[in-house]
Amino acid sequence: MDYAKALTFLWEDPRWKEKLAIGTGVMLLSVILMPVLVGIAGIFIVMGYSVRVLQNVRDGNHYPLPEWDQWSDDLARGFKLTVVGLVWALPALLLSLPIIFGGVVMGFGADRSADFLTAIGGLAFGLGYCLVLLFALFYALVTPGFTLWFARNEQISDGLKLTEIWQWTRRNLGGVLMVMLAYLVASLVITTVASVVGTMLCIVGLVVTIPLGTLATYLYQYHLIGQLAYKDRTGAPYYVPAAPVTPAPTAPAPVSPPLAPETPVTPPAEDGDVQPQG
Repeated sequence: MDYAKALTFLWEDPRWKEKLAIGTGVMLLSVILMPVLVGIAGIFIVMGYSVRVLQNVRDGNHYPLPEWDQWSDDLARGFKLTVVGLVWALPALLLSLPIIFGGVVMGFGADRSADFLTAIGGLAFGLGYCLVLLFALFYALVTPGFTLWFARNEQISDGLKLTEIWQWTRRNLGGVLMVMLAYLVASLVITTVASVVGTMLCIVGLVVTIPLGTLATYLYQYHLIGQLAYKDRTGAPYYVPAAPVTPAPTAPAPVSPPLAPETPVTPPAEDGDVQPQG
């Protein structure tokens, strides 16, 4: 996998400035409008756009950063992928019940100085915490799989093929783990750099650098998943495809000037010929 290319591809596109500027604006509006829940639509759009990045990497496009020309489709993609992620996360609700139960029992035992109840509540709380932590690790492992499966046909049902996705995750466990680690490291580095640069720009710069850093983190993650999809499609490790060749402009053929009309030539009179009298 090419971990550096998952970041450098952002500014290798001929129109990277315009594309990143639009994406940063979408992230900024999402944060501003989040209190009225309208901002969640912007997050869906960015997720749908990121799915297209994944698909372009999977298909071997040299410039995988797409144009912002499918707003409604990106919104639908992001919403569907969010539904897939929520369904996969449902077991976390059940696993969190021991935490809630343990907290209530510990509070009840503390009010009545009942050490036994406090101990039972502590055990339940600790067990629930461990279960949730294990499930969080499991969820992180299957995220590339259900994202890749969803990107195939953009159907919610594809992202919920539990058995196939888990089997694929087990077969590609090494690559999935590396994607997880690379994403965590990149997220930390990008966030730190965005915060430092924004602060150096009189804090006002945070308005731009934080949304830009969040967008770059999204795109980095989906580019890495796209590399897994490329290997899954071709059976070969990801490589950077050649840039499309632009034919050199050809000079127009010279135009020949039109030929002048021929004038008839009168042959000279020979000796002995009778000349007409005037």
